[in-house]
Amino acid sequence: MILKGVDRQILGELESDAGQNLSQLAKKLNISRQLMRYRFLLLQKKNIITGFYTIINFTLFGYTLYRTMIRLSQITAKKQAEIVSFLKNHPNVEWLVECGGRWDLIVNFMARNVIQYNQFMRELQECFPQQILHYDILTTVEIHDFGREYLIDKKRETRDIFYFGREYRFIKLDPLDIRILDLIAENARMSFAEMGKRLGVNPNPLVKRTKNMIKSGVIRGFKPVINLANTPYSAHKALIKFQNTTEKRKDEIADELKSDPNILAVLKLIGPWDFEVEFEVESKQKEQGLIRTIRDRYHDVINSLEVIPLYREHRFNFFPRDMIERTEPAKDGFIPNRPRTPSRRSPSWG
Repeated sequence: MILKGVDRQILGELESDAGQNLSQLAKKLNISRQLMRYRFLLLQKKNIITGFYTIINFTLFGYTLYRTMIRLSQITAKKQAEIVSFLKNHPNVEWLVECGGRWDLIVNFMARNVIQYNQFMRELQECFPQQILHYDILTTVEIHDFGREYLIDKKRETRDIFYFGREYRFIKLDPLDIRILDLIAENARMSFAEMGKRLGVNPNPLVKRTKNMIKSGVIRGFKPVINLANTPYSAHKALIKFQNTTEKRKDEIADELKSDPNILAVLKLIGPWDFEVEFEVESKQKEQGLIRTIRDRYHDVINSLEVIPLYREHRFNFFPRDMIERTEPAKDGFIPNRPRTPSRRSPSWG
């Protein structure tokens, strides 16, 4: 499917900040609000935009990120659906995607420590002993997030790096803040009026609380969930194992890769692979060209490289929902509701 120019611009602006209302977007694109609303709703109707999520800096709560690459065996459509459902509904699964190559699933898990992650893996294996054939574990150390600037001609901004597993500042939130994060984690455009209705509180203090969490770095941004299957683009990950290199050289490579607008992120890892390059391209030829460029440019330090095509994403949720279970009632008498699956309703902003 070909994306029209105005649709690319809308997606690009939403990628930059999905919290903008329609009037703000229309002004930036120099179009009427009526046209903006029509194109915005059409992108949802065509299943190109399937939701909106909030980037929550869960490292500030003491969590780190474990990536599990899973190969399945003796799998049927029914059994695969059961596995996906199990993972999709787990409170601490941050990202879940079906993929190709020698792997079938990639799962990102937010854990306070390795014991919690190990418990999750044991539960998964006990539930599906015949289907989990093999898995590799990668611990994320850093995430250099660049975004989808290929959608619009826009200079890349310098962004803070996500760090994991190191000394870091920690933030303690009260139960109402935690419930706000739970609601907007998978519904970033939820109105404050709707938020207040669900929480049973006046919406006015929710505005200030949300702004404070943005200011403190708890909330890092708002993004659209883009169904690439209905666009000209496809998503891939390139896993890289280095040889004869240093951390300084790895930092230089991550910074150099930022110049390619089709590269969305670079991750530093611990495990079988050292680096992960996430990218989206319009064709197989562009995929091959990008990979060959990386191989040729860094041939002296790359030991091995594996490309994984990404097919269907099932979950984006940067909020570790086990925080709700560990939360005590706030001093103002607010008592959190029972955990619920966050809504995927149409946005109500603008």
